[in-house]
Amino acid sequence: MNYISTILAVLVGGAIGAMLRYCLSSTLDKNRFDLPFGTFLANMLASFMLGLFLGLARSEPTSELFVYFTQSGFCATLSTFSSLAFQIAEMLREKRYEEAFAYSLTTFLLGMLLFSLALKIF
Repeated sequence: MNYISTILAVLVGGAIGAMLRYCLSSTLDKNRFDLPFGTFLANMLASFMLGLFLGLARSEPTSELFVYFTQSGFCATLSTFSSLAFQIAEMLREKRYEEAFAYSLTTFLLGMLLFSLALKIF
């Protein structure tokens, strides 16, 4: 496998993940509850899919390009820690402490649970 192929795999996977994250966030983050559902869904989906892809790569022979495309490209750009941090900071700035705590805890715990469950599928 050459360096250019690796870069292209990450680039294409990253572009797809980033576009999906943008669509989810731009569609679902603007809601009447003022909660970041799109970002939450993107992070949950990325956690679950990363578990699936990692489990598959561990149990079946997969190409390194598949690993770079799915893990370093797609899942890495679908998930968004920076948006999560910004949204929590905004909730805290607005003194929405309970929501910030619940959002933080739920994102972390459910993300880990989904990742773990997906990993066990394979």
